[in-house]
Amino acid sequence: MATIRRPGAASAAVLVGLSISMVAAHALAPKWSRSVGLDVWNFATAEAEQQRVTDERDDIVAKGEESARRRVLADQFAARLVTRDADLATTAVVMVDLFRDAPGSRATLETMHPTLRDPRLLYARHTINRVERLMVDDPAQREAVLARLEAEYRELAQIWTGEPQSQPVSSTGEIASH
Repeated sequence: MATIRRPGAASAAVLVGLSISMVAAHALAPKWSRSVGLDVWNFATAEAEQQRVTDERDDIVAKGEESARRRVLADQFAARLVTRDADLATTAVVMVDLFRDAPGSRATLETMHPTLRDPRLLYARHTINRVERLMVDDPAQREAVLARLEAEYRELAQIWTGEPQSQPVSSTGEIASH
């Protein structure tokens, strides 16, 4: 009986054995394996990159959770305007504070409403737009509430800037006809 010789089998076995040995050396003694030059796959760089990506992901998740928390609170404040449990002036100041750590929010509002520079008026407008979205399923009550809030807004614009805000502005920035 003739033995069949596979010339590549021994080489493959040696390579697999060396690979396993190097991985095991790195897993069991990472500092030693780096110091003797066995870190051929540059595990340290890969581990550092993995840690950086993990930290970045955790930061993004935390920012997303904080953003969601702010949106929920903003909707609650807007809902209080509907039920008259709060007034627009107080709510606008609360909203400025709520979104203080979200500079992108203010920048977005300034882009949507380029003529408004007072942050209280920006967030008052933002809150009115939230009320409009919250009440989309109740058009009759929505119109009455929005008319009341627009009147409050015009008064606030007069008080805070000394300039009258003659016509209401919709969430898209167009003149609205409430």
